[in-house]
Amino acid sequence: MKYKHIILLVVFLAVIVSGAVALTAINDERKNAEETALPEKELVHNDNDDHDDDGRHDEDEHEEDEHAEESGHSEDEGHEGESEDDEHGHSDEAGIVEITEEQQKEIGLIVSIAHSGDIEQILSLVGEVRLNEDLMAHLVPRVPGIVHKVNISLGDEVQEGQVLATIDSPELTELKADYLEKLRNLELTKRTFERKQYLKQENIASEADWLEAQSVHQNAETMLHSAKRRLIFIGLTEKEINDLPSAKDEAFGRYELKSPLSGTIIAKHITRGEKIDEGEVFTVADLSMVWVDLQIPAQDLGRVKEGLHILLSSTEGEVTEGKLSLIGPVVNEESRTVLGRVVLPNPNGLWKPGIFVKGQIHSETPSSAVVVPSEAVQNIDGENFIFVPDDDGFKTIEVALGKSIKGKTEILAGIKAGDRYVSKGAFELKAVHVTSGAGAHAGHGH
Repeated sequence: MKYKHIILLVVFLAVIVSGAVALTAINDERKNAEETALPEKELVHNDNDDHDDDGRHDEDEHEEDEHAEESGHSEDEGHEGESEDDEHGHSDEAGIVEITEEQQKEIGLIVSIAHSGDIEQILSLVGEVRLNEDLMAHLVPRVPGIVHKVNISLGDEVQEGQVLATIDSPELTELKADYLEKLRNLELTKRTFERKQYLKQENIASEADWLEAQSVHQNAETMLHSAKRRLIFIGLTEKEINDLPSAKDEAFGRYELKSPLSGTIIAKHITRGEKIDEGEVFTVADLSMVWVDLQIPAQDLGRVKEGLHILLSSTEGEVTEGKLSLIGPVVNEESRTVLGRVVLPNPNGLWKPGIFVKGQIHSETPSSAVVVPSEAVQNIDGENFIFVPDDDGFKTIEVALGKSIKGKTEILAGIKAGDRYVSKGAFELKAVHVTSGAGAHAGHGH
């Protein structure tokens, strides 16, 4: 019994101790909860006060994140660009193109030294085809009369000595009659002189009679010679004159108008039955050789000289080459030009007098500027460049251009005489330069 009471007492004490421990634990938890709640209230209280600072802090963190992202992106792009440059032979430095010696040989790349040189100048002239006045004739009858017959028409080809027309001329009749009279008089005076000379030798005739007969005979010779010259002046030949004593009556006063040269009848002003006096009736011209008369500006006289070759083109589409055979001695006061003449063969008659012509004179003249092959100049994004050697490869130099004619180009600025440049293979370098993306930041070499 006694032990039963002891056991109950121990259990009771254990319950009391357990309750005290539980109560202590509850108090501790409540205290901790209160301490935890107090900082939260302070945080809520300061949230509005520090809102701007926190926002700025967040924005800064956001910008830093974006910057980091962009940096990473650029870094990646840089690696990709570097990979591309390596693939195309372009270095990391802007505007530099690197290719191996083997690649240079494959494209035939040549590096030359820049120097001044000759560049072809073109002088353009205008003019027209003209008749060759050395090979033409204006025919005028040498005696007046009535046209008996016309043998040719406009445009006909004639030969030298061919009879173009015949004219019945009273004046010609008189000239021939006068000649025959002088001829007979000469024969008479000759016989008289010979007789007087014989008598003088026989001492029958005086010396005075002999001298008088001699004088009359000499005058007769002079008169016959004069009459003959008049017939020659109007176109009779020596044979025709010698045949006059036996000439038929109907042909005695007939004048034959003959062509003095072979050529073409380019003008005709005569008809049958027409009375003519001193007017021009035919124009004959040899069209196998014509003149091309060009107008040379006075200020360009220093660029031309006789013997220069000229490229001629007509408004009819004909093109040929000639040689400058004449530079006129005077300047035209109105046009301020000088005559330049080309004597042009025209066997087919295609260069007809009167058509307009353009002429180009090509001449090599020294240039004070650097002259390079035109293929050395490349256009990149609308600007002109030349490639020059660089320690790391080839770089572009922007240049100012002058004249560019027949594969040669003047360089007015950018490189100077003595500089090295790529004279051949520049197009291939440009291809590498552009495809590698270097064109976006090409080195201008300024």
